[in-house]
Amino acid sequence: MKKYVLFFVLSKFSLLMIGQTNAPLSHSYYSYLEKDMHDIGVSKHTSFKPFLYSTDDIIFYNSFKPIVSKKSLIHNFLNSNLLSIEHADYSFVLNPLFHFEIAEDNDRRYVNTRGIEVKGRVGEKLSFYSSFYENQMVLPNYLEGYVRKNENVLPGQGIVKYYPFLNEGIMDFYYATGYINYDINRFFDVQLGHGKHFIGDGYRSMMLSDNSFNYPYLKITTDVWKFKYVNLFSYFQDINFDIDAPDISKSKFSAIHYLSTNIGERLNIGIFESIMLGEDSLGNVFDINYMNPIIFYRPVEYSIGYSRQGNALLGLSLKYKITSTSHLYGQVVLDEIAISDFRAQNGAWRNKYGGQVGMKYFEAFGLENLTLQSELNFARPFTYSHFNPIQNYAHYAQPLAHPLGASFLENVSFIRYRKDRWTADLKLIHAKYGGEIAGDTTNYGSDIFLPYDENYKEFGNDIAQGNTSNLQIIDLRVGYIINPKTNMKIELGLTNRSLSDRNSTADNQYLFFSFKTDLQNFYYDF
Repeated sequence: MKKYVLFFVLSKFSLLMIGQTNAPLSHSYYSYLEKDMHDIGVSKHTSFKPFLYSTDDIIFYNSFKPIVSKKSLIHNFLNSNLLSIEHADYSFVLNPLFHFEIAEDNDRRYVNTRGIEVKGRVGEKLSFYSSFYENQMVLPNYLEGYVRKNENVLPGQGIVKYYPFLNEGIMDFYYATGYINYDINRFFDVQLGHGKHFIGDGYRSMMLSDNSFNYPYLKITTDVWKFKYVNLFSYFQDINFDIDAPDISKSKFSAIHYLSTNIGERLNIGIFESIMLGEDSLGNVFDINYMNPIIFYRPVEYSIGYSRQGNALLGLSLKYKITSTSHLYGQVVLDEIAISDFRAQNGAWRNKYGGQVGMKYFEAFGLENLTLQSELNFARPFTYSHFNPIQNYAHYAQPLAHPLGASFLENVSFIRYRKDRWTADLKLIHAKYGGEIAGDTTNYGSDIFLPYDENYKEFGNDIAQGNTSNLQIIDLRVGYIINPKTNMKIELGLTNRSLSDRNSTADNQYLFFSFKTDLQNFYYDF
């Protein structure tokens, strides 16, 4: 008993000393601690992620009984940070990061990822984080095909190198994440870094997700009373190897505002706004007018001239707590809409919008740590695209919102269960989405990298038009959490993927065993 009490105290002290660092941006990680954040009467803003660590996060760690070992190195490996230095004026933490996986489908597959994370605090207000990963992997054919067709970009992880392993299909690459955070006072927080963000309470986001690669950003958070206001200024990259070398990569600047407010004990409403400003003919990207921290940008745009106007998105998010163990959530995103055409329901191409509706049920049927979740996501054709492709809502050859881009209808459902350190997760996906037809020059609105004003149909546009594809994914995983500090686990799983379109059918069964620190999301489920 004394050992458990000591572990509780040390865990709490360690978290407090680390200061304002981000919690891992991982659905797996958040699934263990989000129940208590959604209780009726708990006034937390849960839609903008990653969260900053707080004393509430010890709820997750304290739900695990430590695996006791007399050897400190083994004890830390199983229960705590590998190396931790604590002082009144500073703190320092170091952990190994990795993902080792062996798998089999029609061929042998593997993942070999090694990395390290360093985080800490200097004084009471300044904290920092840095991580680095080196990777070699051989993935299923559908992922390898996606990489080859999309500028050699692996989902969420940047550009991979094939040479000199082209024939073997080995992907070789590395990437890094880092930031510094300054906690000005209890109302204002500033973070400068290179990483990702997610807006929403679901598995997908129609506003901003962590689907694409890391990017440089400045985030300013204001938290006052029942309001939380986030200003996120980012630099993205438009990558196209099909054009001349000087223009292979162009920059674009994004300003995002997100205002979240809690109304009563059950309802949360969020207002979202984004402006994407692409590099112009003179190489200019940034415009000081877009640093305006006040929400709603269109009046600002009209004051600076048409040539520097960006691509705007508006959105609304809602969350309603039905009980302390269940809530509804949803999003609506407007890219462009004509009210007359919307009322007529004539399939006008200019009606570009998307949405989400979902539900989570914690402690389902009274069973502790059993969570059920289901959500429906959709986007009409041409949503997130722009007449100037540089200003589309994408980064590093991937959509910034949903992995399918536009013109899709998708259902994602989860069953999650944890007993002590054992976990089981079942994910079911059924999606229907559109595609371009080979030999047909019509733009069907599914590819957000095409100009929306070229070769389009004026009316009669429907979700999943063109080369309609049907996708089904069944993903089952059973795991054991070795160290909750880094979400270190062993996992055995089977993923069955079936895709059919007007030309072909492809099935893939992927059986794998992995040993990993599960601290980030990678979306291979498309």
